Amino acid sequence: MSAPIWPASLPQAFLRNGFAEEEADNLIISEMSIGPVKMRRRTSANVRSISGAMHMSGAQVAEFRTFVRTTIADRSLAFTFPDPFGGTALLVRMTSPYRLSPRGIGWRVDIDLEVLP
Repeated sequence: MSAPIWPASLPQAFLRNGFAEEEADNLIISEMSIGPVKMRRRTSANVRSISGAMHMSGAQVAEFRTFVRTTIADRSLAFTFPDPFGGTALLVRMTSPYRLSPRGIGWRVDIDLEVLP
């Protein structure tokens, strides 16, 4: 079964203001009894976090809520999401509940995602 796809009718990019990406700490550091610490890569398939906001209309918020509640089963399923840097779509999952706040005649939706290997 393929992963659900982020709906084309929803915004396809985060707003630049507030976008953040955080790489995972992928190192294991071991103290040695003598000499410098030993460092090695933890895994070749690690996750990273991205977060950001989107402006949505009332209709888009309703579709987004349906996507979260039904399509990705209250955030329990991974889905494909447009790469913020224009590359191939990413496999992601939501790591926390979205945050919704009014902005003018629309809504600001804040989303936290984990990019899967």
